[in-house]
Amino acid sequence: MFLQNGNNSYKALGALNFASFLQYQRFVMPISFLFYLHNGLNFSDFILFQSIFNITCLAVKIPMGFIGDLFSKKYILIFSYFLFMLRVVLWLTFSGFWVILAGEILYGLFKALYRGNVDSYIYEYLKEKNTQSNMLPKYGRLSFWTSLGSAVSCIIGVVLYKFYGFKLLLQIELILQIIAISVMLFIPNIKTKEEEKIKGNYLKSLFTSIKELIKDVKVNYYVYYSAVLTGLTSVFVWNFQPLLKTCSAPVITYGIVNFINQVLRGMAGLNAKFFSDKFSGFSLIKIEYSATIISFLILLYALSIKNYIIASVIIIIICIAIYLYVIFNIYTVCKIHENTQDYKRATTSSTNTFFSDFAAFLFLLIFKCLYDNIGLNKTLILFTVVFAIILFPARKLLNKTA
Repeated sequence: MFLQNGNNSYKALGALNFASFLQYQRFVMPISFLFYLHNGLNFSDFILFQSIFNITCLAVKIPMGFIGDLFSKKYILIFSYFLFMLRVVLWLTFSGFWVILAGEILYGLFKALYRGNVDSYIYEYLKEKNTQSNMLPKYGRLSFWTSLGSAVSCIIGVVLYKFYGFKLLLQIELILQIIAISVMLFIPNIKTKEEEKIKGNYLKSLFTSIKELIKDVKVNYYVYYSAVLTGLTSVFVWNFQPLLKTCSAPVITYGIVNFINQVLRGMAGLNAKFFSDKFSGFSLIKIEYSATIISFLILLYALSIKNYIIASVIIIIICIAIYLYVIFNIYTVCKIHENTQDYKRATTSSTNTFFSDFAAFLFLLIFKCLYDNIGLNKTLILFTVVFAIILFPARKLLNKTA
């Protein structure tokens, strides 16, 4: 199922999908807020550490993409898996404020290495076979398997936690990380023909990539919109668990809503091509905009009701909005690869995710500061107004991308 991937010529991508499925078995994820509480932290720490995670991604995102253009993307991806495994070992062995923080920083380093390099690997693998036109469905399939991995771990994680606690969850995570790394050893190296062009021009390459991506009218509005949607995804997702905690929801609820969230993200990977063929340009932007405004309004309603059943239904509706966000992000990534050169492919892709991580960091940090000073309800109201303005569809800018 994984390794054949529907075609023997795509065995490497099947192995990548399988390794990703295993790597995304993160059993602590659906109850990470409870894990924070278990280690003596609170909601403010929870939001702060997610901001630190994102700023870690920011600090090394583009340099890691640059490294991916100089060295084997296969081994860059394997090294990223090692970083995540180190996080699991750290949390399994120690506890406390600084240990959790170190784990989040390691997770940020993993993300910085993984994103940008994994989609570049897929594109270059397809290009080697002269089938790069299949980028959207193949990259969407990877997104499906990673999300499915998270979805499976959501249910298993909360069930095991209820009976055995966090230690067993982390032990199983460690075993699966080791297997995932072993699988990654069997995927082929993909060498780009023009790698030598950027050696010795590090800073110039970084600034050039950022400048070109901002100026490229074929993709810049999509990059902007995708970054904002990714930032809002972080705001929504990191409010799910505290909301359920406020509503005194049973622990199994954490697993169910996270399972649905990940399944929908996975379906977004499979449906990205179909959806983008049906809706594109201004229509796609309007759908994303409407989903955002609705999500903010119903989240405010959930906070006022404080009923865990209603809150769970509302969270699922917001997950549908995130499903639409993922489709838009996949579409944007593929559009970028269509308009960039091989020798700087990972650098350019990492520049795109740099903007997304910056948005996530900035929005979470602002959210935390506002939450600490004016409370949750007023913060969400303010966010609703602000994003209703900055995400309002700009037809003139969108027409330039055509």
